[in-house]
Amino acid sequence: MSSAKRQLPPSIASPQDLTALILELREYARWSSRVAVKKQLRLKHSSDPPAISRTAKELLQSWLAKRTVSEKSLDELIAALEDFKTKAPSLTITLATMPPNSLRQTIVAWCRDNIAADVLVTFQFNNAVLGGLGVRYGSHMFDWSFRRIILENRGKFPEVLRRV
Repeated sequence: MSSAKRQLPPSIASPQDLTALILELREYARWSSRVAVKKQLRLKHSSDPPAISRTAKELLQSWLAKRTVSEKSLDELIAALEDFKTKAPSLTITLATMPPNSLRQTIVAWCRDNIAADVLVTFQFNNAVLGGLGVRYGSHMFDWSFRRIILENRGKFPEVLRRV
């Protein structure tokens, strides 16, 4: 995960997803380290590797394709992911309800195609927005909620109701 190519799998959309991935890899690294020590001491090592997600397996395979499996290489991967997490742009999208997975994936793909390939997207929900959405990026807040539109046009609301 070099800084030149900071591309995440689509299943890693938010900082929380990235944290979960890092925790999985740390557990795998601890297991790998214990197995390496047992091999050096010529002790029997019968423990199975910890269960990790498909995303973690694919990331490990691509990372270790050019490196040997070692405590150092696993630590480098974890450090690269930690660094990525602190430097990647991040935005928060607030909706009236939590969107289905397919919509979240579509939004994340759009953000990565149009904003930044390494953007991390967090979803929140707040039923007070009534509909539409809010987007927060750093200290900037963009509000495209129905609530804001209704409140901005509250003087026109009785006129609209009379025409209905």
